[in-house]
Amino acid sequence: MSEPLRVIGFGHPLLDISTHVDIPFLEKYKVVPGQTTLALPEQLPVYAEIKQRDDVIYVPGGATMNAIRVCQWLSKKQTCSFSGTLGDDDFGKILVASLKDYGVTPLFDTVNDFPTGTCACLIAGKERSLLANLGAALRFTLEHLNSEAVQREVQRASIFYSAGFFFNTISSPQSPLQLAKHCADNNKIFSMNLSAPYLCSIYKEAWVEIMPFVDYLFGNKNDAAAYSQTQGWGIDGDHVEIAIRLVTLPKVNKARPRVVIITHGSDPTVVATPAGVTQYDTPDLPPDSIVDLNGAGDAFVGGFLSGLSHHKSLIQCIRAAQYCASTIIRNNGCTFPKEHSFDPDKDFGPETS
Repeated sequence: MSEPLRVIGFGHPLLDISTHVDIPFLEKYKVVPGQTTLALPEQLPVYAEIKQRDDVIYVPGGATMNAIRVCQWLSKKQTCSFSGTLGDDDFGKILVASLKDYGVTPLFDTVNDFPTGTCACLIAGKERSLLANLGAALRFTLEHLNSEAVQREVQRASIFYSAGFFFNTISSPQSPLQLAKHCADNNKIFSMNLSAPYLCSIYKEAWVEIMPFVDYLFGNKNDAAAYSQTQGWGIDGDHVEIAIRLVTLPKVNKARPRVVIITHGSDPTVVATPAGVTQYDTPDLPPDSIVDLNGAGDAFVGGFLSGLSHHKSLIQCIRAAQYCASTIIRNNGCTFPKEHSFDPDKDFGPETS
């Protein structure tokens, strides 16, 4: 049996500060329910307020780091690493220790003049709103990317992943483009996530520049609609057609045809390839078993990447992705039990449907 491929993620390391709130609380801080946004100056007091709440919990976060943690959790064998930038503070130390606990190799740079990034996870009912204060996470540099420790893992890795948030660093778009080109030149897998509607407009040109290198593209229905609108395609309301359009965009490494995966909650997962579109039903869960939707999309990606790491077929990767997403939404934040019942050697199921 082949050894799993190594997976490396690059992104914003954040400490999630999670608490339950009501709609008036969201209105007080002008937070849009269910959306991921960057904190404005007038919203920054929210962090001090939620830290005083009795139910507050601190969970390692950041979209890419979540996906990498889940990938490592499902894989069991030590195959994953993550790189980003932290502040020289207690929150940063918590994140380093947590990655090691999960079996992920940490590849962090540390800066003295910015705090470790945080994200307020405001849970109203079963919907969550994310408000990020990125701090040191923005300070990812080319010097760190090209450091000996990071480059050692870059050379070892076969699967690369970044959420679209990685465009928002002081070394962007050079850093993600360097990684993308490395993958194309060496026939490695380069995967990204649209991540949030606002990223599709703010980083319109960066997306156009990097898309020819993307082998696997993830996103949800709202992200896909935003990308279509930003690019002026005129098909904003049809995420299936958008997925097809994304597949047909120019590709540098033609040995790896692009795969586009669009999710939308409990609706079927749309998977588009040059061969066509397939929709996969999501597992049914009792409504009262759902605790928190925060991290479901990241967990989906993590499960999918674990499948790729284990040399599995597309449908097998989808099964792993859906298993992870359905597990995470039954827990607070992007957390999961120490052990799982998914056997990577058996439970990916048959290679075809």
